[in-house]
Amino acid sequence: MKRSILVFLLSFLVCTSVFARSTGCKEGNCDNGYGKWVYTDKTTYEGEWVSTKKQGQGVETWPNGYIYKGEFKNSVWSGIGTLTFPDGSTYEGEWANGFMNGQGTFTWSDGKQKTGIWKNGKLQE
Repeated sequence: MKRSILVFLLSFLVCTSVFARSTGCKEGNCDNGYGKWVYTDKTTYEGEWVSTKKQGQGVETWPNGYIYKGEFKNSVWSGIGTLTFPDGSTYEGEWANGFMNGQGTFTWSDGKQKTGIWKNGKLQE
């Protein structure tokens, strides 16, 4: 009897910890529509989905404080968007293939700015 209770409790604890770390669609329609997806590391994406891919407008938030708000194409940052860094710095502008590509402005947390053309995450000077 004691053994079966112990097995039950251990099974319950294992199942609870697995579900607490589960990933997946938590709200809405993450196939074709608007939905919220939570990853095992607690990163979240809330926005538009097409054929189970991030497509259109959305917000991706990481537990370490990074936030991207903007356009996605095939689940990658592409189009116009803003990345906010944990220290309050931001990059606002064009993105392609997940990198700062095109016209954009980087603003440091102290207010200083650099504006120009970016290629693969680097300002072209």
